[in-house]
Amino acid sequence: MRVVLSADMEGIAAMRSARAVLACCAEYWDSGRAAYTADVAAAAQGLLDAGATEVIVLDNHASGNPHNLLLDRLPQDVREESWNVFDLPAHGIDAMLQVGYHPRTGVAGFVPHSYTPRLRLRVGGEEISESHGRAWAAQVPLLGITGNAAHGRTLGSLEGVPFLVVQEGEDPHTATPVLEDPVDAIRSFAREALRGIADAPRFAPSAGVTFEATVSGEQLFAIELNEWTDAREPLASAMGTAMQPFMGHLRALDLTSREAFERQDAAACEELASLFLDAIS
Repeated sequence: MRVVLSADMEGIAAMRSARAVLACCAEYWDSGRAAYTADVAAAAQGLLDAGATEVIVLDNHASGNPHNLLLDRLPQDVREESWNVFDLPAHGIDAMLQVGYHPRTGVAGFVPHSYTPRLRLRVGGEEISESHGRAWAAQVPLLGITGNAAHGRTLGSLEGVPFLVVQEGEDPHTATPVLEDPVDAIRSFAREALRGIADAPRFAPSAGVTFEATVSGEQLFAIELNEWTDAREPLASAMGTAMQPFMGHLRALDLTSREAFERQDAAACEELASLFLDAIS
């Protein structure tokens, strides 16, 4: 059985500061990457315990560094791929587990955003999160989600999916870990989630719904979808528009390693961090 582990960084168990998810901040290099890897490794091991023959990790986090995970700390039979989630049906995937998920834009919680800061998405009138978009694109059972409590309370049409709360807090810049032993809890959650695959829900939006995107309150489009696969290009376009304020700063900085980060202009790194932290406030 091949399982995709769709990972994001903001909803990780040991995450306390929004700065730890940004490669332009020392906190990311000091603790953020290791915390992210610990949750992903625990979930992957739980899936293997339950009989997964292969676990494919999709690192869905955009920190400024394309390599957020410490791959040498992942279990055997686990590998990272850069597949677009819309291409998962062509890869013969049997199920998806989401790890480290955060609240959508507009929800009071830690680092709230929908793919990018200030982007808001609605499908058939429902405001959706990244959990929705990725589960719909994968077209396989969604085994469960780990992440921030505020995300678990605002799942909407995904209500009923097994959800493990690993952090709490409504401050966009600060989270509070809630698990005494997150590695064991996440591993157990993933193991039981895969064992329950026969009852795991498979989601898709209704045919013929309207897909709307706004950035900072300004509507980018409202289009009719026959199916969620039709959203691939409009979603990418909306994300690109929302990312424009950050792109100049990202292009000017090399954040591909700790050593590269330390060579960058400290003021430029802080400017990018402030831009992001202001955008989620």
